[in-house]
Amino acid sequence: MRIGNRLGGAMFGLIVALCGTTARAEAAERVVAVPLGGSLEAREGEHYYGVYVPTRFGGDLTIKTSEGTVEEIKGPNGATRTNGQDVGVDQQGWYTFKVKGTTKPYKVETKFVQTGQAAKKPWNFYYWPTKADSLHEPWAGGNARVDTYDLKGDDVRIISPGSYIEPGKDIVLAGRNGLLETTPVAGDDATWFPNMYDDLYWLGPKNTLFQTPSPMLKYDQLFGTSARIWEAVNSQNNDITRWPGHCLGGAVASMFFNDPVPAPGSGMTKDELKALYAELGENHLNHRIGDYATDIPFGPPRPGPDPTDWKVARVHAMYETHIRGERKPLLSNMRAFPPRGTELEVWNQAIYKYVAEYKAIPGRGPRAVDINIDVHANSGSSLNGQDDKDRVVHYEYSLVYGLDGRVDESNPAAADWIAVGGEALFAPLNVLQVLDSRWAGHNPYITIDNVRSLDLANGGTGNARFAGKAPEFLPVAQYEAGRTLPGVSGPMFAGGNEASAPRRGGFFGFFRGR
Repeated sequence: MRIGNRLGGAMFGLIVALCGTTARAEAAERVVAVPLGGSLEAREGEHYYGVYVPTRFGGDLTIKTSEGTVEEIKGPNGATRTNGQDVGVDQQGWYTFKVKGTTKPYKVETKFVQTGQAAKKPWNFYYWPTKADSLHEPWAGGNARVDTYDLKGDDVRIISPGSYIEPGKDIVLAGRNGLLETTPVAGDDATWFPNMYDDLYWLGPKNTLFQTPSPMLKYDQLFGTSARIWEAVNSQNNDITRWPGHCLGGAVASMFFNDPVPAPGSGMTKDELKALYAELGENHLNHRIGDYATDIPFGPPRPGPDPTDWKVARVHAMYETHIRGERKPLLSNMRAFPPRGTELEVWNQAIYKYVAEYKAIPGRGPRAVDINIDVHANSGSSLNGQDDKDRVVHYEYSLVYGLDGRVDESNPAAADWIAVGGEALFAPLNVLQVLDSRWAGHNPYITIDNVRSLDLANGGTGNARFAGKAPEFLPVAQYEAGRTLPGVSGPMFAGGNEASAPRRGGFFGFFRGR
């Protein structure tokens, strides 16, 4: 038997799909193996060829020849196939074909691409950081000195006036009310990152007034609650890092709810509704997890042995089983973005699509493959239509399939996580199948029934209360005047600050985070 590329003699006996006992025996002498995703050069004359597809989940098999035509493509069940089309489910095994009409030496090559996509595309969202706004040294062009002396409201000073300070370092943080009330003087700067407990406006540097998203402040005025105050007191992160936020809740909500449509009488925006859903999904104890791959080392992956290799089979099996097989998205902590992200950063997003190209590994048999895969997740940084695109991460790894067409997870040491690229620096921390959720976040004032009543796309069509004119919302200083912070004595705003100008703004030049 002549085999153009040694893929293993025993398995090649599977190429017996040609009809007729005598014809089959004669054809077997002429069949030549072509590696999946590879090629054979300098072929001459008409020949039968075979290529092995290892996965039961199917994919598009394309066969090309530089001379003549490709004919008689037949799968493991003997049925004739169309070149370039999906081979179907449970059709792992050998595919035979014939190259005819050749007059000169030619190259024959194969390509196999598997695409998995969930039936529902999770919507893009914004991660709503838990850190409030801050006054800081400019990232560029500063004087390395703290210039702002006077504080307003309950703002908290981090570095004394006149002290040396590095670029970008915080000088003043918002106090427990969650609002940065101090205006920077020349030489210092302030940055606005939209968060759950924002006011209606922000007075930025150079006394510029900006409008802001205000999900919890508006919610309070619609339902008579204290969600904004509670969030500001209990959720603020005063570390210098800005990545902690509500990406878990946003990612999970995007998988289960329709893209929100605000009721016209609610006065809410789509992004503000997404913020409320993100709060409802932020408590990880309320999510019921099914299949999973967890505790994946960050790597980064590299060719040859490294700690990430042991998770390759589990991760790819989940992609194929759930995204391709069940058409359901998966939750994943995909870690930090390039170029300066760190391995400790958490970016939870919903993976809903992948495109994987398979190639046989020379010398290891037809069930050992190298996979280059582009994984598509939703964006966690989309606000007001900005960054409304997929996060695409590229992985390369090798693994082995069993005869049943499923990833062989019994020998994880046989796999190799080779590389990571695109919009990632590390291997993901986990990949999770989320079965359902109880939809109750940490904030006791936000309820699923209230939020759905504001959303025409997720059950709010029957609430006549929000069918009319939207209310005129009040800024924090007016709506919360005289109220006390939970667990803190004294009014929300002290002294003469109650009548101060509204604060936040919609200038996205300050928006640097994801």
